[in-house]
Amino acid sequence: MTATKTPAKTPAKTLALLPIAGALAGALTGALTLMAGPAAAQSNMEKCYGISKPGENGCAHAKGLHSCAGNSNLTFDGGDWKLVKAGTCAEEMGSLKPFDGANTKKKG
Repeated sequence: MTATKTPAKTPAKTLALLPIAGALAGALTGALTLMAGPAAAQSNMEKCYGISKPGENGCAHAKGLHSCAGNSNLTFDGGDWKLVKAGTCAEEMGSLKPFDGANTKKKG
């Protein structure tokens, strides 16, 4: 039985992969920077439930009826939230916690 020798990677092959690795690292760094930006900007914001109109919700429904921003099709649903300036949810007649049904305090 003859052993076969696996050819070692040549420096040229390794060097050819460097631009690809650099591009991936740059893309990842950019994505992480974008993710940190909105979080920092939203630090003075809070979720306010029961104040969003159809298509205005911030993200997923509290009970999983949908999973994305803008997917609500109900008006003032207690499971849908919208970001508001911290301390203003009560003024908007919303709730800081999800609730069942529609918000009866809101009109229109």
